[in-house]
Amino acid sequence: MQGSLERVRAVLRGDMPDRAPLYELLRNDAVIRHFTGQTLTVENAREVVYRAYEPAVDATRPLVRLPEEERTITLEDGRQQRYFRWTIWTEDRAYPDAEAYVAAKRREIDAYDSAWTPARREAMARTMAHIADERARLGEVFYFSSGPAVGLQGIYGEVGLEAFSYYLADYPEIIDRLLEIHTVATVSWIEHLPADHGIEAVFCGDDIAYNRGPFLSPRWFAEHYFERLSRVTAAYHARGIRVLFHSDGNLNPILDGLVEAGIDGLNPIEVLAGMDVGDIHRRFPRLFLAGAIDVSQLLPLGTPDQVRDAVRRALEAAEGRLMVGSSTELHNEVPLENYQALREAVLEFPLR
Repeated sequence: MQGSLERVRAVLRGDMPDRAPLYELLRNDAVIRHFTGQTLTVENAREVVYRAYEPAVDATRPLVRLPEEERTITLEDGRQQRYFRWTIWTEDRAYPDAEAYVAAKRREIDAYDSAWTPARREAMARTMAHIADERARLGEVFYFSSGPAVGLQGIYGEVGLEAFSYYLADYPEIIDRLLEIHTVATVSWIEHLPADHGIEAVFCGDDIAYNRGPFLSPRWFAEHYFERLSRVTAAYHARGIRVLFHSDGNLNPILDGLVEAGIDGLNPIEVLAGMDVGDIHRRFPRLFLAGAIDVSQLLPLGTPDQVRDAVRRALEAAEGRLMVGSSTELHNEVPLENYQALREAVLEFPLR
């Protein structure tokens, strides 16, 4: 849409844009068909999906996904990976016991080398080429590039939360060392970005909360997470990059620590988990917000009028510091008329 890039940049600077930006990840066949005039297939996806973004939204984030043929494959380590039209599910890695997990992680820790090797330079070049390709395909859409952070989600995501909880309880020093290695690697990656990296903002973070609160205690985050996140955000800021932090769930008990660690924005503002746009904006007026419109019940099951009302209330509460979008992604269960209602409510809402 016309003016999308400057509209989002105004929000990032803390200025008032001409209107609130629309922020979304499109994984909805009907919405894509509406904005492109073409029925989406696996064969035409690479052209059609990207073409839908510019007329539909102002900003998006990493994982602009293309639809897949449904299938199951076996990975080299024996785990199953299932492909659905818009999502991928990978089986957790299973270790025989905690001792086997710890032995494997100690080998990883001992083998870690912080040197900026030719392999890392080549990987960086591939990343920069991918970002450039995404920007070119999206056109006049602000792209929040993927950026590494502390890496907690990668650690627990390998084995699943249940197994991770046992490993953390029995071998906390191993988890702490893994977090430190990932943080060091992240800071090194940021410091080695090319001078002309062109990244204005990154989408990064960890899913660290359930609907009732963080899945580890606020004390644990204070002792093991916030200082590392602070080093990561400082490294991004030193390169002129703003940080949009992502985590589902209820972050209220640890939100002070996240903001003090230097994040610039927060996503997805999961309202059904107790995250309130107005409360967050009052507590942290400099923080820009992204998302905030419930996609688990309201967008798929509500009426267009209910969607419009939710958008207006969120924008009023945020006083313009909100990029409006679904609370995760616009999935296929959301009717076209409800996304149209969301979009129209944003376009019609006066900020000035």
